Amino acid sequence: MHIDVVILGAGNVAYHLTRALLENTVNVVQIFNRTLDKAQNFANEYNIDYTDKISEIVKADIYIICTADKAISEISYYVPFEDCLVVHTSGSTPLSALKGKYRKGVFYPLQTFSRKRALEYDKIPFFIEAENKNDENTLLNLANRISDEAYIVDSNKRLQIHMTGIWANNFTNHLFYIANEICRKQDISFAILKPLIKETVEKINDDISPYDAQTGPAKRNDSLVIQKHLSILESDSNLYQLYSLLTNSILNTYNDKL
Repeated sequence: MHIDVVILGAGNVAYHLTRALLENTVNVVQIFNRTLDKAQNFANEYNIDYTDKISEIVKADIYIICTADKAISEISYYVPFEDCLVVHTSGSTPLSALKGKYRKGVFYPLQTFSRKRALEYDKIPFFIEAENKNDENTLLNLANRISDEAYIVDSNKRLQIHMTGIWANNFTNHLFYIANEICRKQDISFAILKPLIKETVEKINDDISPYDAQTGPAKRNDSLVIQKHLSILESDSNLYQLYSLLTNSILNTYNDKL
């Protein structure tokens, strides 16, 4: 099925989604971004038309809004066509945020996107929502051209899914940052932690549940080691509190097993 797509946005999500669509023979006809240089640099890489004026976007079957959440309603309001499907890619924004007389949907990829990182697009889960069954099927077919995983969920369920991603990705990456900062201050190479990080993830990939994969002093209720670590962190109240909160969460999780 031939589909013409316009991408609204030029950030990391827009970049990877455009690439994924083109690699799977979906016709991306234009890139729109309010900053012309960003639109131009992005579009020229793929020899695609571009514009920084919403009034100049071309007619297409689907418009995919890949902007910050706070900009979705404003951008969607100015889409000048009614006989089309407009979707956003946000995990935490409801379908109702789209403002216009066109048909509406959501096309949410659950992944962390960085411009310099190559991704296996066929492994990315997509979560679909639409106002009617025909558009739902259209978005499912579009997602299935990219990925082996596509699901229909409503806005409330998608918000829950998005929050799990924050726990699994954003918070864990911040903990990596903290570990890296401690290493840097103590003249320790962060590289020594990479085998540990890799094994932590690979255990889950081997179908060991996160609950069963837990190790460490809090899991063992080793108060002596915990107090040694807390004494190191006494000079930094934020890290002290964070270490204490996470430790207490683990203690509470495994308390009945101690």
